[in-house]
Amino acid sequence: MKKNIVLSVLMVFAYVLKAQPSMSISGGIKLIKPDQRTITLWYVDESPSRDNIYTDFKQSGNIAVQASFRYQDDNLDKKIHPFGEVQGYLGGLNGIALNVGGFYANYSQSKFRLKPEFGVVLGYCSKSIGVIENNDVYIQVNNTKFQDYTNVNAALSNVYLGIKPGISFSTETGANSEIGIGVNYQLSIKFGRVAFSGTNDDGNAVRDFENLKEKNVGFYVDGEKTDKIPFNPDGLEFKIFYSF
Repeated sequence: MKKNIVLSVLMVFAYVLKAQPSMSISGGIKLIKPDQRTITLWYVDESPSRDNIYTDFKQSGNIAVQASFRYQDDNLDKKIHPFGEVQGYLGGLNGIALNVGGFYANYSQSKFRLKPEFGVVLGYCSKSIGVIENNDVYIQVNNTKFQDYTNVNAALSNVYLGIKPGISFSTETGANSEIGIGVNYQLSIKFGRVAFSGTNDDGNAVRDFENLKEKNVGFYVDGEKTDKIPFNPDGLEFKIFYSF
């Protein structure tokens, strides 16, 4: 199933590259839905001493600033126009996403256009939760051994796959250019995990991950254990764009 979705995404993107393309750049905000609750991460590392490590943190930030670059088919003889888009965002949540799909536009009617669209989005986002303090000689995550007597950075991350419908309003600014505003709503399934990063004994940067469902990982929201990350990349996005 996943392979078919990825293949379909690549086929749409390849079609856009062969079409009569134009480009679009946009900027705006992405609304994040943090639950204002107390979060605790408990972890038993894989070092011989099997250290119990935990950290508490509070959620903060409900807006991310986003920027996108879109490559789209603007064949004036068509009404359905495929596109491929890369998006990045920073703020309450940091991430990157690939969105492919199509929008409806009738370029022969008027220079003012209402354009509904639908896309499939594949993305990754993360949120730092601070530093896990070393309470023994070293911390080990899976087969990754971090440097002796050093702390390790921890972050929550989501890989997500979903849909992204939207609608925009634009007006011509020239023969082959337009400016407009748009809104999208993202809805996705998510796969959460914890990322650990630091340095190894050679002083090189290293990183490893643990799934929230592992027995040696405990993720608690207001004292209740869960395997779902409470930082949600889904929701409304507002943007201003320029196509040329």
